[in-house]
Amino acid sequence: MLVFAGTGSFVLLLMPLVLPPYPLIVLSHALVFCIACLGLNLLFGTTGMLSLGHATYFGAGAYTGAFLYRFFDVNSFEVYLISGVVFSTVLAAVIGFLCVRVTKIYFAILTLAFAMVVHSLVINGAIFRLFGGLGWALYLLGGGALYIPRLTILGTEFPPGEFIPVFYNVIVAAFIGSAFVLWRINRSPFGSALRAIRDNETRATFIGIPVRHYRWYAFILSGLFLGLAGGLYGQLARQITPEQLHWLFSAKLVLATVLGGMQQFAGPVVGAFAFIGLDEFASRWVVGRDMAFGVLLIVVTFAFPRGIAGGVMAIMETVRKLRKLAQ
Repeated sequence: MLVFAGTGSFVLLLMPLVLPPYPLIVLSHALVFCIACLGLNLLFGTTGMLSLGHATYFGAGAYTGAFLYRFFDVNSFEVYLISGVVFSTVLAAVIGFLCVRVTKIYFAILTLAFAMVVHSLVINGAIFRLFGGLGWALYLLGGGALYIPRLTILGTEFPPGEFIPVFYNVIVAAFIGSAFVLWRINRSPFGSALRAIRDNETRATFIGIPVRHYRWYAFILSGLFLGLAGGLYGQLARQITPEQLHWLFSAKLVLATVLGGMQQFAGPVVGAFAFIGLDEFASRWVVGRDMAFGVLLIVVTFAFPRGIAGGVMAIMETVRKLRKLAQ
C-alpha cells in the first residue's frame, strides 16, 4: 500500500512536465474532488452516516476567503485557504452537533435541510447584505457568484503561464497530506471505533464507545477536509457560485464515493477520478450531455456493483484463488 502510494505521488508530481495546461487543470479538478470524497467518506463509508449537505462546507471553504479578498483586500492564498478551512470546520461543528442527535434517514434529511438554509442565505443575498452597500452591489452584479483573481502563493504573484503548474503542485501536496492523515485516522483506534458504530451502534454503546461524540468528531473532521477542497477549488476555478453550496453538489460527492467503493480506503479516490473522467468524456456531446453522463454512470454501476475499487479487489481475490488452485 505504501509503495503504491509513494509511486502514485511521484507520478503526480511529474505531471506538469508531461501534460499541457488543459489536461493539468482537469487533473487538478480530479484531485480536489478526491479530497472532498475522502473527507465525505470518513462520515459516510467509515461511520455509516449519509450526509446530503456536505456541499455546505465545500462552498464555505471557497466563499470565506473570497469575502476576505473582496471586502478586506486579502491577496494571500494562504490566508484565503486557512480562513476557509477554519470557518468550514466551525460551521461543521455547529451543524454537526445538531445533526448527530438523529440517525439513519433522519440524519440525511437534517443535513439536507441545513444545506438548503445555507444555500438560500447566499442565493437570496442575505449573507452579502452583512457587508453593506458594497456587498449588496456585488450580489446584484453576480447573483451570489464571486470572482477572485490569482492570489499570491508564499508572497509571490505568478504570471498566468506559471500559475497552473505551481498551483497544481499545491493541490498535489494537499491531496497527499489529506490522504495520509485520513489513512492514519482510518487505521487508528478512533477509526476502528467509527467502523464499530457503523456496523452495530448498540454493541458499540455497550462496549463503552461514546457514539454521539465520535459521530460528531467524524462530522467535524469531514467538514474540515471539505473546506480544504472547497478553498482549493475556488482558487482553481476562480469563480465561486451558489451551485457549490447546493445539495445536488452533495449528491455528486456521494455518487462519486459510491461509484468508487465506500468500503475500501482508495475507493473515493477511484470514484472521484472516474466521475471527473466520465463527465469530461460526456462533455463531447453538446446536446444531451447529462443523458450521456447518466448512461455512462449506469453502465459503470452495473459493471461494478460493489464500486470500482471493490470490483477490482474482488477480481484480484479471484485471480489469487485460481493461482492457488493451479499450484
